[in-house]
Amino acid sequence: MLLETSYLKFYSTCGGSKKMRNRSAIHLCLIVGLVLLVVQLSLLAILLYPFASDDVFPIDDIAAIVNISTKLHSSLLVVDENILHNYVSNKQKVKYCLFCGVSYPVTFAIFFQGVKHSENLHSMFRSAGFQTALLLNIRPLEASPSLSVNVPLCLVLKRKVIIHIVIFHEREGNFWWHGSLLSDPSADNVLMSMGISTAKSQLMKQEGAFEKFEVDQIYVDGLKLLIPKDVTQFLKESANSHFIECSHKLANSFHRKYGKDTSHEALKFAHKAWKLLSRTKTILDKIGVRFWLSSGTCLGYFRQCDIISYSRDVDVGIFIKDYKENIVTEFINHGFTLKHWFGKVNDSLELSFMSGDLKLDMFFFYEEGNSMWNGGTQAKSGKKFKYIFPRFNLCWTEFLELKVRVPCDLTSYIEANYGPDWFTPVTHWDWKSSPPNVVENGMWPPEEWYQVIKVYN
Repeated sequence: MLLETSYLKFYSTCGGSKKMRNRSAIHLCLIVGLVLLVVQLSLLAILLYPFASDDVFPIDDIAAIVNISTKLHSSLLVVDENILHNYVSNKQKVKYCLFCGVSYPVTFAIFFQGVKHSENLHSMFRSAGFQTALLLNIRPLEASPSLSVNVPLCLVLKRKVIIHIVIFHEREGNFWWHGSLLSDPSADNVLMSMGISTAKSQLMKQEGAFEKFEVDQIYVDGLKLLIPKDVTQFLKESANSHFIECSHKLANSFHRKYGKDTSHEALKFAHKAWKLLSRTKTILDKIGVRFWLSSGTCLGYFRQCDIISYSRDVDVGIFIKDYKENIVTEFINHGFTLKHWFGKVNDSLELSFMSGDLKLDMFFFYEEGNSMWNGGTQAKSGKKFKYIFPRFNLCWTEFLELKVRVPCDLTSYIEANYGPDWFTPVTHWDWKSSPPNVVENGMWPPEEWYQVIKVYN
């Protein structure tokens, strides 16, 4: 009625007067009339749909979850990517909307305090009117001997919206781990009943690992929440958090067939190799250089979840784009000696260090088309070799209580380097001819040998 009355008044003013016969005046009346119509339609839409904004967030649901968690001595940690981006972008402002523009389900986390604690949370959330699901690590892709098979993985809650609470577990390698919800066979049906499709959702489709981090307290509408102290670093880690478990089934199969060397010499070497790998991790982590288990060390991890006792060295891989000039200096400062430097930074770089009587080989990988490769150099002849691998990404794993990286597609990586018979132990190995992925790559010019072939006593 309001819209109709206004339009009639306007029409009588503009069109009713016989004096206004000028065409431009008519056009003006029509334009003004159209503007009035649009304005009134907009006002009508606002009156009819006051909650159509994406910024509306059911804070009472969060309040209920925070209060219940607090009663059970647990704090809700913000890990949702959109919320954390809001925090980083607006934390300097006096007032801002932390939950504006988020998409559902919204993700939080809690730290594991025992199975009973998780079950109590589940029960109390249900009593508060939430539709709830507690998903368990019933059938993981690979089971860890140090982690309970039925350990709780996450809580999924629904009242007004869907809220996902990841459960972080402390691992022996002193890091936080979360499982894959697909390890619970009931996950698909449970989530579908809540209106979530696991095919389209990004909820914990894969296991993840995070370095332990400090947290800050923030208050949102009077609610106390935890947030990573270094949000930017957390978001960076989150994007590269994919974790894979060592296959202990495969390791047990290997040991049943070939036995396990428990001689004093083997155990002594394994201990020294572990210490060398641990020191290597400390140094490279400190200077921000990504590395992964490579060559024989990677084969031992993949096949045996252990160090190969007769390998006599430790091997790591590094992308050449992650190379830093202070690598050599840092290792020397930490008690290593440089054994050799082969190649150039832009071609076939390979470094070797000694720590006591144990050698660390550091192979640098280059990208080329759909493949990656690392180089090798024969010191006495200047011959160059290339070891070719299919492209790969890196995943986290736990190896002998160390959080380290390995290629995600380990089977392809190992088969490239050791062929289809990688399961069979080989004690005699020629680095120039035994690997199936090795090809000759020319010669270093004699005039460059002083630069590309450096061997130290």
